[in-house]
Amino acid sequence: MPEEGNRGGTTRDRLLEAAERILIEQGVHALTVRRVGAVSALNATLITYHFQSISGLLAELCRLNLDPMVAEWRDLEEAPGFEPLLETWLRPLVRPAAFTPKGRALIVLDEIAAHGDPQLSAPLLQAMAGIGGRVHAALQPHLPGLPAHELAARLRFIAGAALGPPPRNRMLDPRDGRAPLDSLTHLLAFATAALRG
Repeated sequence: MPEEGNRGGTTRDRLLEAAERILIEQGVHALTVRRVGAVSALNATLITYHFQSISGLLAELCRLNLDPMVAEWRDLEEAPGFEPLLETWLRPLVRPAAFTPKGRALIVLDEIAAHGDPQLSAPLLQAMAGIGGRVHAALQPHLPGLPAHELAARLRFIAGAALGPPPRNRMLDPRDGRAPLDSLTHLLAFATAALRG
């Protein structure tokens, strides 16, 4: 019996949404044709019709989650100062996933990069490394006393913090039980302290 899934949207979107949900909740290794069919409540052979394979479906999910982030980083170097620059870098890291508003695009991309097919993960890692290089170059003038290798290490820790601890879903702030610890507000405070502290 099919699992409960989104019954709205185009067939293509329903397949993408189901795959994204599986990636976020269970990881890329749980992503199978049969599982996507069950979660989407569609015939699993439609994956082949629309995407040729699970790899094709993952490539489309990658594009739909990465392109909006890259668009937000387009003017990264134009940010007028340290805090606006940090926010310009970090805001896309907490953006919702393309089809799963409670999930995050970064988590989808991380699953694909870390555990996906090397033909898909290699270009994704290269794209993210390019953004990392731009962030490093843009921040370095604001942190003249911080050696380049130390800045690079701190940026990696900040990017890791943006993913959040496993399981990769929103954690509640233990102080009030409502504010997610992986929110932009908390991430900005952490990044500022990590870079200037």
